[in-house]
Amino acid sequence: MKNNEIQQPGQDICSLCGKVLTNRGDKSKYIEDTIGGVSYRFDSKDCVIMFKRFLSVYGDGFRRFSGQPQYISDPFWDRAIPKEEELKEIEEEQMKNISYTAHKSTRDIVVISDPLEVQQLGFDLLESASEDIAIIFSTGNAFLRQVRIGGIQLLEEIRKHRTGLNIRIITPTNEDIKRVSLEISRRLGVKVRHIVDSMQSKITLVIVDRKYSLAVELKDDTKDSLYQAIGLGIYSNHKSTVLSYITIFESLWKELELNEQVASLCEQLRSREKMQTEFINIAAHEFRAPIQPILGLAEILRARERVDIEKQQELLTVIIRNARRLKTLTENILDSTRIENQPLVLHQEFLNVEDVIYDAIQDINSQSDNKATNVRIIYDPLKTKHKIRFAKADKGRLIQVISNLLDNAIKFTEDGTITVKLDENTNKNEIVVSVTDTGIGISKDIESLLFTKFMTKASKGTGLGLYISKSIIDAHGGTIWAENNENGKGATFSFSLPMEPSK
Repeated sequence: MKNNEIQQPGQDICSLCGKVLTNRGDKSKYIEDTIGGVSYRFDSKDCVIMFKRFLSVYGDGFRRFSGQPQYISDPFWDRAIPKEEELKEIEEEQMKNISYTAHKSTRDIVVISDPLEVQQLGFDLLESASEDIAIIFSTGNAFLRQVRIGGIQLLEEIRKHRTGLNIRIITPTNEDIKRVSLEISRRLGVKVRHIVDSMQSKITLVIVDRKYSLAVELKDDTKDSLYQAIGLGIYSNHKSTVLSYITIFESLWKELELNEQVASLCEQLRSREKMQTEFINIAAHEFRAPIQPILGLAEILRARERVDIEKQQELLTVIIRNARRLKTLTENILDSTRIENQPLVLHQEFLNVEDVIYDAIQDINSQSDNKATNVRIIYDPLKTKHKIRFAKADKGRLIQVISNLLDNAIKFTEDGTITVKLDENTNKNEIVVSVTDTGIGISKDIESLLFTKFMTKASKGTGLGLYISKSIIDAHGGTIWAENNENGKGATFSFSLPMEPSK
């Protein structure tokens, strides 16, 4: 500006360009505006606009130029101040291109007011990801909105080209979100964790490659339209800002992981407590059943001074059968306790497996009650050149497994046959023993839990037999499994053991 204009006494000057406001008394010749609590006078409306822009960029430090003898120079001002319309066009052009260039620029923070531009920037950030994507959705509706407009589907496209990309999502949940979460987890390998409603915020947060972040304000969650639902978006590539967001995400992620583990343990404890309660009730009934005939028949034998030998033998047979049943129940409970606390101790020897099967069938036949008279046990060994099949096993434990499978088949077969087969799998050098019944088959709701503790659908039994059998076979290095028969009648339980060379 011209020094002689500045130094003329009693003259007002423009707070931006320094031009002299010659007609001080005529307010129509200048513009007076209050900015930040301070009153300023300007030569034109353009000066007001530019002053506000400089103040927003440089802050209060810019105020020191006001009222001083040196202002913005005339050469600068002589280049012509852009008109207000031109400034709006420049601003709109900047906003139009910001979604494509903001996260690659050197600017630390960008505020975006147009919801569509916020969405586009979000998509651009996701597409630029090379290592890691972390998203916290503000509400369940925010998550479902992104599903509807293609945000989640975009992740699928990105994942096709970047298989090593780590994608994690935190979102509030409901039944729809659970269904979608399971689907994208299965199809894309995306890890999803859920927060409770009380932890919802008003900000959706996207963090990409631990370098860029986009925080999106939730304006009205009831709206289906993205344009109406979200407000400002704040992009940042400032290291400390992004690091703060990452810290928040990781802390929340770990907390949710711990919550899931605690919930899983609680569910296991509840399930275990329920099973133990059911087991106590079942065990009490199972113990009572053999004890009553033992006591009753023993009292009969003692009360009668003269009982013929044939009658004595009949009563003693029933007592012995129930005593054996009681012994089996006691041993099963003890075995289950030992299995939990330490590995099974096996006394292994080379055994002819056919002899073991015969012994197990004889034991079952001697212990069966009246119900078993409607069930016939058939043994069908594989006769191949009269080959004897040996296994290195604990005879008592192996008989226990076969007896458990036979006893289980009898429980679920009212009338029919139970077939025991001995086969071999030469490819794996294994002996395979199978027990096939014509009973009711395996219920779908317990199919995956068959060999777990206390699991039973029978009207009697403790639910320990299959659990103990699996532990015994595992200790021998074998495998045990079960499946329904193809004809829809009954089921087949099988186990394999390593086969030893013929002696």
